Amino acid sequence: MKRLLSIAALGLIASTTLIAPAQAQMFAGFGNINQAQARLQSRINSGVRSGRLTRQEAFNLQQKMRRLNVMEAQFRSSGNLSFRERARLNGELSRLSNEISLQLNDSDRRWRNRHYGRRF
Repeated sequence: MKRLLSIAALGLIASTTLIAPAQAQMFAGFGNINQAQARLQSRINSGVRSGRLTRQEAFNLQQKMRRLNVMEAQFRSSGNLSFRERARLNGELSRLSNEISLQLNDSDRRWRNRHYGRRF
């Protein structure tokens, strides 16, 4: 009986140690918000450098990035981020990330009408 209880206890401990990281990962979102903002800014900058973003697209994305930074500053003015504030920032970061992906892959090019290197 003791052996059965100890096996059950070990099974319970093992299952909780495996489930806890999965639950934490599920709610982590972007994790560190500053790192996520830096990654998004880097994606915008590389899109501008490669020509995959037009000036107008880059301007609009930068404007949304600035609004996100202002929102974060307002949330952090109280000292630290609540769960709800962090969730809202993660949602906005996710939306901005999706928009950056759409703009990078929409085939608009900064130099699309100049036909560099092409001969027709």
